[in-house]
Amino acid sequence: MMTDDELKQRLSESGIGLTTQRLAIARYLLCEAEHRTANEVYEHVEGTLSVVSKATVYNTLGLFVEAGLVREVRGGPQDPVRYDGNMALHHHLRDIASGKLIDIPYEDIEIANLEALKKRY
Repeated sequence: MMTDDELKQRLSESGIGLTTQRLAIARYLLCEAEHRTANEVYEHVEGTLSVVSKATVYNTLGLFVEAGLVREVRGGPQDPVRYDGNMALHHHLRDIASGKLIDIPYEDIEIANLEALKKRY
């Protein structure tokens, strides 16, 4: 888990100005939670800060994506966009029972017929 000083440094290095709201959103996405929707981020941050708007959360998420701090994960056309603070190369596996997304390290998955797929596509 990152300290507040480390979070501030990471935001600053990404060219993002520091505000209480941005720090709270960064702390939640980068230290506490995985694969959260914008509404889940809003609900969490609203519970920890006295004032935050949905617009601030949505704008900050867009800013974080643009800066490369988080990425958008889209599971399908009916699924909400989720935000992932794990920027390492990895796969996602969805637990059908819970709907939870699970990170799988990139090198842990092998495609047995990769060469045939390359020829086909």
